[in-house]
Amino acid sequence: MAREVRLVLVAAGVVAILGTIALLLWLHPVEVVESGTTFKALEPVDVRRVLIRNETDTLDISYTGEGYQVDDIPAELVDMDEFIDLLTACSKVHAKRTVAAAPQDFALYGLDAPSARVAVTYADGSALTLNIGDTERVTGDVYVSIEGDPAVYLMEAERCAGFLLPKKAYVEDLVTPRLALSSPLSALLNVTLSGGLLAEPVTIEAIAAGDPEVARAALSFGAPTHIVRGRGTYELDQTYGVATLGALLGITAADILGYALTPEEITAFGFDQPTMEVAFDLRNGIDAQIEHYDLAILHKDDAYYLTCNDNGVIYAVEEPAFLHVEYSKLLVRWFLSPLLIDVREIELIVGNEVHTFTLTGETSSEQQVAYNGEHFDIERFRDLYRLLTSAEHDGRLLENVEVSSTPLLTLTYHYRDPQKPNDVMVLYPGDARRHYVQINGVTELAMREAYLDRVHEALATLWTDEPIKTEW
Repeated sequence: MAREVRLVLVAAGVVAILGTIALLLWLHPVEVVESGTTFKALEPVDVRRVLIRNETDTLDISYTGEGYQVDDIPAELVDMDEFIDLLTACSKVHAKRTVAAAPQDFALYGLDAPSARVAVTYADGSALTLNIGDTERVTGDVYVSIEGDPAVYLMEAERCAGFLLPKKAYVEDLVTPRLALSSPLSALLNVTLSGGLLAEPVTIEAIAAGDPEVARAALSFGAPTHIVRGRGTYELDQTYGVATLGALLGITAADILGYALTPEEITAFGFDQPTMEVAFDLRNGIDAQIEHYDLAILHKDDAYYLTCNDNGVIYAVEEPAFLHVEYSKLLVRWFLSPLLIDVREIELIVGNEVHTFTLTGETSSEQQVAYNGEHFDIERFRDLYRLLTSAEHDGRLLENVEVSSTPLLTLTYHYRDPQKPNDVMVLYPGDARRHYVQINGVTELAMREAYLDRVHEALATLWTDEPIKTEW
């Protein structure tokens, strides 16, 4: 990347911020009287060049006529807050008081070997050079001197803070945007995670993204906001999703290890084998544009590092919550729970008996059901339906399970939407009072055997007045 970077947006941002401040001051004028000595009282946009040499780095900022270039930092990586604070500190230079008019020994103030030397030039052609010395013990303020002036002054520490920072401090440390909506699941549209504790990649897809195929898959679970696709397809557990996926937003770096790095340098650091990779789409506002992010996380030497969107930066970060996401916890405990209005037929095979329930009617109030061709009470059927859709897993993933015995139960949902594939749940004998559950050909979870017992009871009493027990 070219060393010279034009920061047109920075200049525009400075002007916009100053315009807002000016408007507020005009509406609410406040008379401020500063004692001490003022060396410059200009606006940040009047700064044309800043050259800082401090104990950690050299920073060269210049105005090109169209915008600012901040040394070798790519424009899109500049921390706007830090940058504007620095321009402000260079344009409004004020000392609280004079410490010594003409001291004999500058070493008393740390000015024989300054912590920083700051040379500033302005749009009017004037220039100012500051030397930053030690911190005064009582007040915490900083000793400074001005080139060409024999005096030593005391300046507020916050006015000098930006002069002492390393150059990398002007690289934006907010890696991903902070949440601008009420819930991270409202902003995160599609998330794919691989690595970490996950044996296989997992994708969380948002219904709001507008993909018809995703919306059709979601019919299996009623009206979810997100579905999870691993080996199988499930509804996302909202609570766990917020707790883990929410950590994708507002990631802030504790340190910048390097910027403007080449892909080879990033690979050599260890990102050829990241601990986890996460890709996600983000719409962080009602009318916001969709943004895409690719993150790679590396656990190395008891620390955590991250890259984002191949921007050439390695960030040091705190241990991210999503690094420990567990596939089984992403899944709502119910296997299948379609809305009854979306279903046109249910086929239930238990043993050698086939039970077929055919639904008609366009609305819930109009809905009727036929059981094996005979009219059946719709309210009693809804009780049965609540039982059937209560099938839930116990949260433990099965490993290397093969089912070859005769199914104990096969439940098939046929949908009104002709493009929606059938959903099929099959129960097989399991272990420790459990049944293995196969959903659409995938067997990776189990459930308590009490469910099947309840289904047997319900079918045996369908044509009676005995209540259908839905709890098991």
